[in-house]
Amino acid sequence: MHGPGPQSTTRNSARVTPYRNYDIHPIRGNMKLHGILPACVTPFIDGRADAAAMQENIARWLETGVHGFVIFGSTGEFPYLEDEERGTILAAARAAIPEDKIMLAGCGAESTERTLRYLREAAAHGVQAALVVTPVYYTRGNTEAQRRYYLDLAEASPIPILIYNVPAFTAYELPVELVLELAQHPNIAGIKDSSNYGRRAVIEVAEGPEDFAVFSGNPNYVFPALAMGAAGSITAFANIIPELMVAIYRAVQAGDMATAARVQVAVSRLHWEIGPLGSPALKAILEHRGFRPGRPRRPLLPLSPDERARAVAAWERAMQAVG
Repeated sequence: MHGPGPQSTTRNSARVTPYRNYDIHPIRGNMKLHGILPACVTPFIDGRADAAAMQENIARWLETGVHGFVIFGSTGEFPYLEDEERGTILAAARAAIPEDKIMLAGCGAESTERTLRYLREAAAHGVQAALVVTPVYYTRGNTEAQRRYYLDLAEASPIPILIYNVPAFTAYELPVELVLELAQHPNIAGIKDSSNYGRRAVIEVAEGPEDFAVFSGNPNYVFPALAMGAAGSITAFANIIPELMVAIYRAVQAGDMATAARVQVAVSRLHWEIGPLGSPALKAILEHRGFRPGRPRRPLLPLSPDERARAVAAWERAMQAVG
């Protein structure tokens, strides 16, 4: 990760136009972005985001060996949060997450100004880096607008940012060439790539700067991405099967590709079975596991009893498959 103090404004000045000099804001303690980070559900209980439930869930996830947490990812239902709820949940999460664990927060919004406000709020709460989704309401397909959006943020953000490419929700695929250009900026620390194309991660790992952290967001590509050198995985499925995600990461780190592949098959089978049910399935499974996920926030609906039974049964099969 980036070190503190003034330094070269690009990682490779021969490839892009130089940016202005300024102090880089490092991940706290020069902590390296890596590992399995659940994109945490936000617990809505009695209609409100519940800080105590968030802390209880984090304590449970910590027992599974995850390397950190992402608050307000897509699974956290961030578009449905009130601004005051964001501050409440950030403060609760920061108090519950140990200093040796990574804490990221989703800060993306449709306007540059609102995103900057969220970035400053996250920094004030001790968040180490921010996940920033592509804005698409007016700028979908406008590569130059996307480029300027991320560069404006990188120049002004008090914490490093990670690009968030999630075409399933944005209906827009950030061009790989643009990602590689943005990766040269010293305050753009990495990317969470949730596309359905594993080849994107391969290119981003191979052609991006050495300290540009590529995270797989698609649970089907955790093992392949790690095997190619990705930093880790930020995924919704680490909410419900953190043990399996950590097992894949540890197996790859140990060179045990057979074990990593075997666990990946179980993860992919589970995704095949419950993926169409969306994030409400994750909350149903978490509740079955004894967590406090609360209910989805309207207009998102909870699962029907039959859907819930199917989701829980699929989760149980996945856990049994890897013993």
